[in-house]
Amino acid sequence: MQLTKEHFQPISMDLRQAEEIKRPSLSFWRDAWRRLRSNKIAMISLVFLVIILIGAIFVPMFSGHNYYSTDLVGKNKPPSGEHWFGTDDLGRDVFVRVWYGARISLTVGIAAALIDLVIGVIWGGIAGYFGGRVDEVMMRIADIIFAVPYLLVVILLMVVFQPGVVTIILAMGLTGWINMARIVRGQVLQLKSQEYVLAALSLGADSKRIIFKHLIPNVLGPILVTLSLSVPTAIFSESFLSFLGLGVSAPVASWGTMASDGLPAMRYYPWRLMFPAVFISLTMLAFNLLGDGIRDAVDPRLRK
Repeated sequence: MQLTKEHFQPISMDLRQAEEIKRPSLSFWRDAWRRLRSNKIAMISLVFLVIILIGAIFVPMFSGHNYYSTDLVGKNKPPSGEHWFGTDDLGRDVFVRVWYGARISLTVGIAAALIDLVIGVIWGGIAGYFGGRVDEVMMRIADIIFAVPYLLVVILLMVVFQPGVVTIILAMGLTGWINMARIVRGQVLQLKSQEYVLAALSLGADSKRIIFKHLIPNVLGPILVTLSLSVPTAIFSESFLSFLGLGVSAPVASWGTMASDGLPAMRYYPWRLMFPAVFISLTMLAFNLLGDGIRDAVDPRLRK
């Protein structure tokens, strides 16, 4: 069959329809937030963490019990209407101590993550941008620090300072930023040859402006993912150190000290170990699920 002009019909085109915007344009971060909201697991984790944060702030303030008052007559009581999570071997309310322990654990986790953020971003950004000998020296220093056993650093700090929250945060801050620095360095090495960096150089921008105004904002995606995964690591480290007796001192409550106190009584009074262990597990799970959701949300390959 031979095709002729009669077999074709021109399509009418309205110029106004051609200029019509079918969907409003979204910035990268608005699109990332939209995708994060569509991730139900990540949003449930975020809501859970917000509840934990609010409870840690307000429950010890408005509860009729406190975390340090002892009552030997009412020791080791099972969960009831008066004591929702029972009492420990000194008659202290486990419910209030769990929420007060959330204060300690979240404070340590968030503070350690912020220290990792500041030191890691600055160190990795400088090393990745300048490269060469500067990069070699800076990353070898980071490797040496990373090679020092973490527990040894904590023990040394315990000898110099008194055991407590500040000492734990300081110990985590000395060694925890290495992973953040390596990630930022790798991203900066890829981005520093981009056209916008060369344009900034040609316009006379100095190194400080290029690193913090052009490169670091374009690395915020991996930085946020690493930051969200650093918090549960710090929480577990604090709980582990407190469980070993290298953390906060009595009568201050943390999830690690409560688990350590409840372990010998696990057979007869399981609630003393069960509740802090459940809170540690659920909080770490929520942070990890939220971190996975943020990673998927900021991945440009998944953008539609």
